[in-house]
Amino acid sequence: MTRPRLVPPSFIAGVLISTALGLPACGSSGEQVSPNDRDQAVDQAQAAYRQFLATGQPLGSGPCISESLPGLPDWVADVAHEPRLPLDDDPANQCRRYRDGEAHHFVELDENGNLLRAE
Repeated sequence: MTRPRLVPPSFIAGVLISTALGLPACGSSGEQVSPNDRDQAVDQAQAAYRQFLATGQPLGSGPCISESLPGLPDWVADVAHEPRLPLDDDPANQCRRYRDGEAHHFVELDENGNLLRAE
């Protein structure tokens, strides 16, 4: 009778770590997002948020605040609620370029300009 061959725990740990490190780099479209681009997108989205506030327009509907972030044309910025409300999923309140597939990444901020997610 042959004994089953065991996989070394160090191999399993290596596979798990490699997988876990690779997942956060994927955007919602499956494209790679560098940490630098993500950080820059969050900074640009928060600047767009401040500019949007200055216009006096309401944030209650969770509007798109930028269809293209400076230096990052594949990113948009949107406002949503925490916890999420049904109106946040209404296409009328989302960035058109993201909905239409022209932009592949987004930054979502809450009504106070705090980061909810960026992918």
